[in-house]
Amino acid sequence: MKTVIQIIFFILFISCKEEKYKYDISNFRTELRPSLKSLLKEKSLPLKDTIARNFIEKNATIGELIKLMHSNNPLLRVIAYKTIVNKEEPEYFDLLTKHLSDTAKVTWWYYEDAGNNFYVSDLMIRKAHDKNGLSPIQKKHLVEKVLIEHPYLKTSTWMIQDINPNEKYYNLIKKRAGLKSGKCGEQLSACFALSKFKKKEDLNLLYEVFHQNIKNEYCITWIFRSIEKYPNDKFFPILENYFNQKIKGKLSAENNIFDEVLYFSRAVAAYKNENALKILKYVEQNNTFINKPAWPPSNKKYVYKAMLINYDKIYDNLIKQIQNEFKKEDLDELGFGRQLLEYDEESDW
Repeated sequence: MKTVIQIIFFILFISCKEEKYKYDISNFRTELRPSLKSLLKEKSLPLKDTIARNFIEKNATIGELIKLMHSNNPLLRVIAYKTIVNKEEPEYFDLLTKHLSDTAKVTWWYYEDAGNNFYVSDLMIRKAHDKNGLSPIQKKHLVEKVLIEHPYLKTSTWMIQDINPNEKYYNLIKKRAGLKSGKCGEQLSACFALSKFKKKEDLNLLYEVFHQNIKNEYCITWIFRSIEKYPNDKFFPILENYFNQKIKGKLSAENNIFDEVLYFSRAVAAYKNENALKILKYVEQNNTFINKPAWPPSNKKYVYKAMLINYDKIYDNLIKQIQNEFKKEDLDELGFGRQLLEYDEESDW
């Protein structure tokens, strides 16, 4: 009996969905049809504006664009919504929340040589966000709608790593943190979100995921950022092992230095003890060729930033030493008295 009910529900769901997206080109004004037909020939969402898209944006009314969001072609639905946002129509947010269940897929080439298949609703969310037209209240409402009602959307990964800890999302975040994925960033960004809760019951899970991925250079930054958020003693051996294997004796004039050293230094600095200070001094004292002839050198910049972000008086002497070596304009460029975090760490949601 339960199976029969599920089948009936599924059929009704599909029927309702088909009814929602029912319009074809013949349902639109004659003047718009050639451009709509031209857009239908596209195999993916055009990276740049086309003559057909420009014609639709210039000539379609808001009513026609809303109707086009109910087209039986998902590509046209995305183009319709992008056009509505471009025209700064006030209905754009309500329309977005009403179309979050649109899980048809569209190919989008976000760079000329890089593309993928995305849910229609994911593309709509990105358009509304990229246009910077979402208020803090709208963002909060949208995050709740996505994480509670539509957590399958790819945008949820972006939101989870970005928001402040909130108990109503805790179970979802912890589940994601324990879920292995083909893309380590999805799991480790969830670990980053989980670390913000600073719960002892999550220590073993976080440790295991960190330990399993510490050698993955593509996702190691997430590990360091997570530990910085939750600098528990259980994680310090992970940092010590990384230091011994990847940093000690490896910083020289023959080797480059990358941003992971910055995030490593920040994670270490979060512990605010003598062991942390010892590691930071080593990084600060060992230069690399990328800094020649540039000044100030990256290793000193990284350590300096790490200590300011995770300040403790135990770092005072080292901070003063670096300040004495730098010119005032160098300190200003490093973020002294300004935003110290990296540009991609700014909160989007």
